[in-house]
Amino acid sequence: MEEIPQSRALDASPLSPNPETKPLNAEEIAAFNDILVTYLTRHETNRLEELFGLFDRNRNGTLSPLEIKTVMEQVSGHGFSDDKLQNLLSIVDKNHDGQVDIREFISVMKRLTD
Repeated sequence: MEEIPQSRALDASPLSPNPETKPLNAEEIAAFNDILVTYLTRHETNRLEELFGLFDRNRNGTLSPLEIKTVMEQVSGHGFSDDKLQNLLSIVDKNHDGQVDIREFISVMKRLTD
């Protein structure tokens, strides 16, 4: 029996893939790394919208907890626990709607470099 990777285990069914768990492709991973390094070293805030877009797997303009978890697990190469996710959301989700919008995302990224 095929073992299902943890990131795929979140999908409702392999026959109807959830766009929120769509993995980054190699080009997107390279872009993620480039954008993050550029932002952290040069403080180019205009790149943060690009970074947000890589997290926004279903392209609805907000980041769900599942989208954040999916990308964080993939770029880190290991699991991202629900406790870590809830802790992150408690810091980032300022309007408490259960999603992270672009303003919340940019705000927390700017705080990382202050």
